[in-house]
Amino acid sequence: MRFVKTTPVPQTGGSCLKSLTGSALLFALFTALLPATSHAHGASVVPHRLAAIEVRGELPPPKAGVASIKFGEFFRMPIGPHGLEPSEKLLGLNGKPVRLVGYMVRDETQGAGHFLFSPLPVSLGDEDESLSDDLPPTAVTVHLQGVGKQNIPWVDGLIQLTGTLEVGALDEGDGRVSSVRLILDPQLSRRILRAKPIVRAAAH
Repeated sequence: MRFVKTTPVPQTGGSCLKSLTGSALLFALFTALLPATSHAHGASVVPHRLAAIEVRGELPPPKAGVASIKFGEFFRMPIGPHGLEPSEKLLGLNGKPVRLVGYMVRDETQGAGHFLFSPLPVSLGDEDESLSDDLPPTAVTVHLQGVGKQNIPWVDGLIQLTGTLEVGALDEGDGRVSSVRLILDPQLSRRILRAKPIVRAAAH
């Protein structure tokens, strides 16, 4: 498996909210590099929420038999001459249940049955920009099970997902090749499809 050499996004320890605060400056720099049109195109995507997977404060330990892995633990550090290489922890958890905390990517071109999951909030534009978008190198493709070809609602905010980790190149059929995937069980997959739209009061 080969990765493109780029600067990784570190993830600090402590609570998830502290980690989020520590990444604020990095996020500001990251979003400044995104195509301006990507945010404009994403404006039509309706935000949803699902209380069962929201992260508010420090998370308890994962359930028995489930390992916790952070986006910042995906690659070997420091970066060597061959660019980004998968870490021993990532490879060791291949095929095992893990918990991952991050953000569902806001993507107008999202394929049915799967979505992108990122350590930072990201908006992607239309198909014309799909080959030039700026996803973090650690972005994961999340696959839902038992939902057919239904469109997946965009769940806004920091969320936690538990599923089976898959490592290795796979053509997703939407112009992207994923290197890391998270396969959700059918129960969680159905719950995500039932996420409720966020209704915000109109400005006066």
